[in-house]
Amino acid sequence: MPIALSSITGLLLLLIGVPVGLALVAIPMIYMFADPAITTPMLVLPQRMFGAMDSFPLMAVPFFVLVGQVMNTGGITTRIFEFANALVGHFRGGLAQVNIVASLLMSGMSGSAVADASGLGQVEIEVMTREGYDPGFSAAVTAASATVGPIVPPSIPLVIVGAITNTSISQLLVAGLLPGILMTVAMCLLVAWIGRRDNLPTRPRASLRHLAVTFGRSAPALFAPVLLIGGILFGVFTPTEASAVAAIYAILIAMFWYRDLTLTQLYRVLWSSAMAVGAIFFIIACAATVSWLLTWLGVPQNLAQSLSGVAESPTLLMLAIIGFLMIVGCFLESNAALILVAPLLMPIGLSAGFDPVHLGTVMVLTLMLGLITPPVGMNMFIVMGIAKISLSTYIRATIPFFLILVLATLIVAFVPWFSLAVPQALLR
Repeated sequence: MPIALSSITGLLLLLIGVPVGLALVAIPMIYMFADPAITTPMLVLPQRMFGAMDSFPLMAVPFFVLVGQVMNTGGITTRIFEFANALVGHFRGGLAQVNIVASLLMSGMSGSAVADASGLGQVEIEVMTREGYDPGFSAAVTAASATVGPIVPPSIPLVIVGAITNTSISQLLVAGLLPGILMTVAMCLLVAWIGRRDNLPTRPRASLRHLAVTFGRSAPALFAPVLLIGGILFGVFTPTEASAVAAIYAILIAMFWYRDLTLTQLYRVLWSSAMAVGAIFFIIACAATVSWLLTWLGVPQNLAQSLSGVAESPTLLMLAIIGFLMIVGCFLESNAALILVAPLLMPIGLSAGFDPVHLGTVMVLTLMLGLITPPVGMNMFIVMGIAKISLSTYIRATIPFFLILVLATLIVAFVPWFSLAVPQALLR
């Protein structure tokens, strides 16, 4: 009875718009008040909250958030969009293709879907709408393409998975490279099919000179992922140190190369980044209290027992994990969901013979689907606000992209080569 009361209360708090962190921490608090059998002092909750944030690998998160903010303010986003436009803008439905390719390129610096959807998405949706694209389609392709951000290195969710499951963060970061490219190719093929079906607009092919000029303008930004991944692979710095290098690099090129970032703007960027990081870490801390309660109640053991029959078939177990995560991702913010479910699912997956890097990648891929689905999808709310469209319009336009991303997730899940080839080739 106490667990039902606390869980229902937490869900109701989420539904009425209470911040995610407060709704999460309310669950163990209500349970501890409602169950007279529990003798653990309430002091355990702040201890767990502090312990969740006291992690050196999680130090990478603030720096990657800062990188995304600097890119949006310092002119980096615009240069990436211009290069992507010159590269693929002449295809049928060219601006939608540009949208997807630009998201892949931007992902190499930000590691965040929200940074992509809010920064690059603002430019993309406005240009697409002005060129005659349907606002719903523009919003859908922007929301879907932004999900590549948390997959391609550097990836904030993969850093979180590595930190809470003691999995190699270096391997997890590079493991997202091929899945991110697969998602990009799949969405580009879908747009090409929709473009032919709906006769979407095309643009003149860019000249080689224009392509070279736009590449030159965006080259400093495009060099960032090479610097980060190369530095990690060759042991120059750890993933956490790489995040700090990325932040410094982004600030330097925005201020002194592009000269679009002033000291006043930098102060605002630092402030907005601090606010965003505070929100992320508050969710991580509060989710840790729920994770403690689940462990205290023996949920991991019960879950392992209930899945013991399914675990005999790795295929069925993987499908069960994906289905479970898709449901969780619809109702919980992705970082909070990872804190809650990754420690539960990782031991079960390992007992079934799954590689931890592969399983961690699949978990992040699946939870990212929740970014574009109701009721709590952050990308969904961002693009709906930019495009000024209704929820029904957004859902109709997003269904094809959701299905193609589910297909890409299943391919990665059942063809481990996509997530393991790069780590095995470079880091083992």
